[in-house]
Amino acid sequence: MLQYILLVGGICLAGFLYSAFAMQIHNGHKKKYLEEHPDASVMIIKDCQWNPLGFNHTVSVLTINGETPVQTVEGWGERAYNLLPGTTILELQYEKVRPGIIYKSVRTTYDPQKIEVNVEPNKRYTISYDKNSGFVFTEVTK
Repeated sequence: MLQYILLVGGICLAGFLYSAFAMQIHNGHKKKYLEEHPDASVMIIKDCQWNPLGFNHTVSVLTINGETPVQTVEGWGERAYNLLPGTTILELQYEKVRPGIIYKSVRTTYDPQKIEVNVEPNKRYTISYDKNSGFVFTEVTK
């Protein structure tokens, strides 16, 4: 019995150490990027990637100005991307999942859309999807 307790404890410790190491590496890359681009803005993705009832909706950022984006984390695990000031072209895709009756889940993926947004220096923005108006890019005011 002691060996199982030690095994589970060792696995938990390894997971904790891996998480701490990964966060340290991630924060180093983020800090380096912000030192290189001090006027960069942050775009936070507002979606629901996990729901206990199975009703999920996800906004995916495919490209930013034609380049593959680098995802960062803001706050309590919110996905975010750094944007440089000026006119930015975002290629976004929306996907929703709901529980099905015959199948376990029904996934609906919408075609990618390109939107052009104007980004100001050192601002925080959010992007979300509304079924009536499409992608909504708004500035966070505090």
